[in-house]
Amino acid sequence: MIAKVGYYEEDSHVSETGLGAVEYAQDKYQAPTGKNDKFEMEQKTAHLQHIFQIDSDMKLTTQAYYADIYRTSFRQTDEPGEGIERCPAGVDSDNFANADICGGRHRPRSFTYYGFEPRLDFSHNLFGIENDAVIGFRYHEEDQRRRQYRGNDARAQSLSFLKDNAEMPGVAGAVADFREDIRIDVEAKSYYAQNTFYLGDWSLTPGIRVEDMRIKTRVRQAAGNVADTSLTNNQTEVLPGFGVAWNGIANTTIFAGVHKGFAPPRPSRDLDDADISKTKPEESTNWELGVRSSYFKGVTFESTLFHTDFDEIVIEDSGQFFNAGESKQSGLELAGRIDFGTIYNTAHNFYVLGSYTNLFTAKFTKDVAAEGIEDGNRMPYAPRDIASLSFGYQHPVGLDARIGVDYVGQQYSDGANTRVEDASGKEGTIPSYTLLNASVRYKPVGSNATFFLSGYNLADKEYLASRVDGKVAGRERQVFGGIRYDF
Repeated sequence: MIAKVGYYEEDSHVSETGLGAVEYAQDKYQAPTGKNDKFEMEQKTAHLQHIFQIDSDMKLTTQAYYADIYRTSFRQTDEPGEGIERCPAGVDSDNFANADICGGRHRPRSFTYYGFEPRLDFSHNLFGIENDAVIGFRYHEEDQRRRQYRGNDARAQSLSFLKDNAEMPGVAGAVADFREDIRIDVEAKSYYAQNTFYLGDWSLTPGIRVEDMRIKTRVRQAAGNVADTSLTNNQTEVLPGFGVAWNGIANTTIFAGVHKGFAPPRPSRDLDDADISKTKPEESTNWELGVRSSYFKGVTFESTLFHTDFDEIVIEDSGQFFNAGESKQSGLELAGRIDFGTIYNTAHNFYVLGSYTNLFTAKFTKDVAAEGIEDGNRMPYAPRDIASLSFGYQHPVGLDARIGVDYVGQQYSDGANTRVEDASGKEGTIPSYTLLNASVRYKPVGSNATFFLSGYNLADKEYLASRVDGKVAGRERQVFGGIRYDF
């Protein structure tokens, strides 16, 4: 039996709104209302796992989990490049020096979910050949409550004040509004089975998974209107798959597979102000062909060619989610490591570690006129090239040090492939960038303690990381260290 419990608490001043183009040009690391904006979260989790070895060929694993999460955020600026959203009458909302006397909105959220999953792994000799099989079932249930309060003066910076004084919109003299109350219940069941047939150097693995889920959304109030509407979104999908591997070369596996993919709609994606509309699930057919090998002494590498056809892919634009029709993604992944200590039989090991992904196709294959998407447009946040290269050294006393660079290619921020930046900072390209990183790890021989030190963006390069909710600069130079102890 394995049992884990966890508790996490956060109370930080962080703004959820990015910067407009002018603000970013003035100071890309500023947060105009960051002194008052904040994020709070409390998370309690539990996980149980039981492994029952029935016999040498059969094992039953059962796991159960539970989580109770509460989070709330307060922010004063709703859109990048704009003033404070809610201020007392006569107060200049464009002057951020007035932030202390202005209000804003609180968005408390609570999430509770639990589930369990029994899984049976067993070996057998069906058809007189060696087989490994897996049969399992997963049950998941989730309850969400989304609320929002708004107020026009400094007292609204207190969530307790808003809860005590919120009134329905339109009430004369109201000092605060109770803007949103949405309840979401999710029930999901998953059934899966697969069997691996071993035929000499070959292994064949057919499998199937059935996903059955229900999302019930009740809008009791939204966008300042009493809605009290509900909608149930049911989805059932049968997802087959097949994989094959060949091990006819020493320390080498050549593999291929095709699988049906499914990503259910996130419950909050069905919401559009006071309306509820069903977001269709993302469905895909995924192909892969690759090789992984350590055939040559001191050299390991893996290469995978992949292709994915998406139906009803979901993308986000200005906080709203929608199905953007069909798309295709194709690419090549490469990863490898060379250990010269192994090659030359020495305890002092110099090594090279690298990876590269070329996503040469990531395009929409269907027009979505309402969103400016045309057949052939590249998908947002899908850089063509991602690469990493590191050089390291391992000393026999337990020292491991490395330094390297990470590269991310240019990206579009919307499906319309807008190149010209707008005032909000949400539209436009995200330029490519290269970062210098390093780490040192020391684990004395025979010790349970590990000492580590890591450095990120050591050259302190300024770069744009995202435009999802305005322009967000990437992390500045960051160095941190710690100690890990294994009992």
